[in-house]
Amino acid sequence: MTNNLSVLLKKYSVPALFLIVGILLLVVGIKTGQDWTFMMSAVLMFVAGALSALYSSGKLKPGMLLVLGGMAGIAAIAALYMSTSSVKETIDTQDRNANAYTWSMQNLMDIRYIQKEHFKKNGTYLKTWDEFTDFLNNGTIPFVESEGTVPGRRITTDERDFIYGDTRAIDNKMTEEEAVLLSRWAENPKSADFVGFRRDTVQMDLFKSKFGTKAYKTSRERLGLGKFYSDSLRYIPYSAGKDEWLLEVMDSVEIGAEFKIQTLKVSGMRPFFKNKDDMIGFGSKNSADLTGTWENE
Repeated sequence: MTNNLSVLLKKYSVPALFLIVGILLLVVGIKTGQDWTFMMSAVLMFVAGALSALYSSGKLKPGMLLVLGGMAGIAAIAALYMSTSSVKETIDTQDRNANAYTWSMQNLMDIRYIQKEHFKKNGTYLKTWDEFTDFLNNGTIPFVESEGTVPGRRITTDERDFIYGDTRAIDNKMTEEEAVLLSRWAENPKSADFVGFRRDTVQMDLFKSKFGTKAYKTSRERLGLGKFYSDSLRYIPYSAGKDEWLLEVMDSVEIGAEFKIQTLKVSGMRPFFKNKDDMIGFGSKNSADLTGTWENE
């Protein structure tokens, strides 16, 4: 009796283990809603146990075991391939979404920069995308060309009289603004102190000064964004040029009792997302705040 039990355990312990594990996996998969690859693994585990049990009992010939085992092996390889493809697709989707989000943030930061430059120069924000693109491609911004350093001394009484025309105290060293005025005073007895000193405001091409620089191009390459195209900045990434960022400029927004300002808001749906909570943008219609939504995360 003991010998028979020992033989049975040796013959059926492994098949029984596979069968039990397969059944448990099937139950868990059904209850927890696992994907088809998990369920396929559970089925193959159960099949392996059943084939082992039949073979151990002598009811399954070696040739038939080879055929059925081969079929199960092919099914396992197919499941593995599909599972790998599914994982790759998931990773690709995650990479695409991350790239779209980075691209969106970069677009919005560039839009904000251009709007700020226009506001500094003209006191207003650009209200349409056509105006925006024209300023980006053809606009200029002030740039201070600087040569030399401010003399490290106080101004003289003659220099004070030239700049201010009064008798104020001379307590501090010369400021840069004072140096600029004195460098342009041809009759200054101390003109030798300003040789090589120059501060001139010139107009620079907006596009070249920002988007044509090596630093900006390198930054885009590092982020995986590719070449910058000014005409596409208005469009939400991955929309194939169909969806534009919503550009909203509000005039005469009251701040306090009497103070009125112009406000700016640019926003849009995050690529590949559909919920209103997935909006991304910067600015506000009710205040001068130009903070980006990504900066609050």
